Amino acid sequence: MGKETGKPWTLGLLFGLAGGLAVPPAQGADLLGLYRTAEQVSPTLEQAQRQRLIADYREDEAQAGFFPSLNGQASRSWTEETQVVTGIQGGSGTTTFTQDQYSFTLTQPLFMGGRTWLAVDVAEQAQRQAEVQVSAARQELMVQVAEAYFGVLDAQEEVDLAEREMRRVREHLERAQAQFDVGTGDITGVREAEARRDQSRTGLIRARNNLRTAKERLRRLIRRQPPALEEVEEVTLADPELPDPEAWVDRALEEHPELARLREQLDIDRSNVELAKRERWPDITAQAQYSKVEGGSFFTSDEATSASLQVNWPIFQGGRVSATTNIRQEEAAQTRLQLDDQQEQVREQTTQAFYDLESIMQEVRSLRAQVRSAETQLEAVQTGFEVGRRTSIDVLDAQQEYFDALRDLAQARNQYLLSRLRLQSATGTLTMADLEQVNRQLD
Repeated sequence: MGKETGKPWTLGLLFGLAGGLAVPPAQGADLLGLYRTAEQVSPTLEQAQRQRLIADYREDEAQAGFFPSLNGQASRSWTEETQVVTGIQGGSGTTTFTQDQYSFTLTQPLFMGGRTWLAVDVAEQAQRQAEVQVSAARQELMVQVAEAYFGVLDAQEEVDLAEREMRRVREHLERAQAQFDVGTGDITGVREAEARRDQSRTGLIRARNNLRTAKERLRRLIRRQPPALEEVEEVTLADPELPDPEAWVDRALEEHPELARLREQLDIDRSNVELAKRERWPDITAQAQYSKVEGGSFFTSDEATSASLQVNWPIFQGGRVSATTNIRQEEAAQTRLQLDDQQEQVREQTTQAFYDLESIMQEVRSLRAQVRSAETQLEAVQTGFEVGRRTSIDVLDAQQEYFDALRDLAQARNQYLLSRLRLQSATGTLTMADLEQVNRQLD
């Protein structure tokens, strides 16, 4: 190799690397499509949906207490009867006969201490609680898919950067070795390039491992190998819908699904307290019965019908009612404490999510300026290299700073979109519309 001219190889390398960034990515899967895939296979979401079905059945079970019950009973018996006669004309005889019994009992609850109405109320509260849990599961899945999606994009960016770094270092090592061979360079430059090569190889191994880990996390959510993903080339920064964090906190305290679930649970616990107290109340039922007996020793057939009004009043149950009531009251007190604690957590998480969004927006703006500054610096170092005032290592350092800035900007853009979703999730108001809005930012 002859003496280096500087400009052609360095500019060619720079433009080739920058051009690699500008190549349009292959059409891949977007965030919305992967979420819909995850929605179909998510065990957590399916569990919440099945819990909602259970709550529906619980209401049917509770309402059954208003309706009559009909029970039937049938039996057949076989009897062998031996008669013994004493005296001169004595003897014995055996008679065998059967007897069939049938009965039907219709029972209509008239008053069950109000417990049936309370049981229906509890079932309806459980239904609302289950609906909230389905909503919470959907929002959690949206955030999980978004985190996994942008995690893959970040890891892929790291791999791309590490591969570009490896190519730059290898080319620089070749030129440094060539300069040393012809006497225009020194061994320090060669050793520096070799150290950079080993360092970049280690970084590439680490980046590829991180990419495999990120893809596995996404695969777990969608239950198949992740396809190529659409990337974020640029984002439009938009201020939060509500400019004040306290406004977001107020919304979260009103609409967060976990708070709604605990409020419903508190209502259920209070209803259970009343249910326990009403175990002392009397039960009133009406009963009608029809029975028939056929056969017997005289082969008769008897029919009977009856109607009755029954009152069952538990007078003393060994202290069980009082103990159950105390337990239910303590359970309600525990739920109240959980609700208070969860409100403070929601307040903290929402405030943090708001300021995280504001911070990442400022970071994106700052990194945009940093990219422009690094590009200008690279051009200045390149000019100095052309006139012999800067070394090729200076050029590589400047290139690394430039591409590092590009990587940081790409990751910050991803974090900005993710932070918007996290803020909506912190308030419990994350919807498909929010996911679609983020999805429109993807190429």
